[in-house]
Amino acid sequence: MYERILVPLDGSELAEQAIPYVEGLAKKFNSEIIVITACLAGDPLERALTEYIERRVEKIQSQGMKARSLCIQGEPAASIIDFAGKNDVSLIAISTHGRTGVNQWLLGSIANKVVQRSHIPVFLVRSSQPAKTPADRELRKILLTMDGSHFSEAIIPYVEKLAKVMGSEITLLRVVEPSKLPQLAAYADREKYEKDFIDKLKKEAKRYLDQKKTALASKGIKVNSALLEGKADETILQYAEDNSVNLIALTTHGFSGVTKWTYGSVASRIIEASSKPTLLVRPTLPASDT
Repeated sequence: MYERILVPLDGSELAEQAIPYVEGLAKKFNSEIIVITACLAGDPLERALTEYIERRVEKIQSQGMKARSLCIQGEPAASIIDFAGKNDVSLIAISTHGRTGVNQWLLGSIANKVVQRSHIPVFLVRSSQPAKTPADRELRKILLTMDGSHFSEAIIPYVEKLAKVMGSEITLLRVVEPSKLPQLAAYADREKYEKDFIDKLKKEAKRYLDQKKTALASKGIKVNSALLEGKADETILQYAEDNSVNLIALTTHGFSGVTKWTYGSVASRIIEASSKPTLLVRPTLPASDT
């Protein structure tokens, strides 16, 4: 599942922030690391970038890991995704910084495009948050966000594999958002009805979390769960900070559904605001008539 990891670099130190995490994964999974850079045809920096990634690969190889480098021509995001799809890449690990810089996006423009388009799992590292401790690099505490939907479960096999091999502890987190009922005269006691409605959601959410927790624990994985109420993205981010989480794992589709957006609004806000590395899986959506 993590046999071949693709690391796009642009020659900057900020883009290299993903490497310590990749090395940690490669040591545990005996992964091959592919360091890639992309240049447009005629780019005067092509030779310099090629030499740069070759030296970076030599440094990785000196630690006993399998690695190779490649400079490809083309628009960076499209080239990264195309290469990954054609070469059985298991994971794309990329910093949220690109040579083009950060414009109106909080993510670097290249990283943003990769997240939007890739059906291969993406490991995002904020360029301002390098791995500082072994716990960071080894992903000892993983926060797995669940919303009860079939799509949110697409991330489970990837997190399960990480936990088994790396000895990580998983926390299953479900956030119940406060709901306001429609303004209908039929509700004689609106506040009581709303409270009962939230209580019902919480009971269903707890039952769901207990089922998933039991399933993971039966496989020898250390797992706990948390059920919280609040705005989903803010609650997830705060929990990750308060509990020293090393990785937030989620699918890029939420219970609220995906219409014209490539990834769910909750996932996009977490990606943009999180100081923690994020593992993203974008499952294939069913065909729509709209």
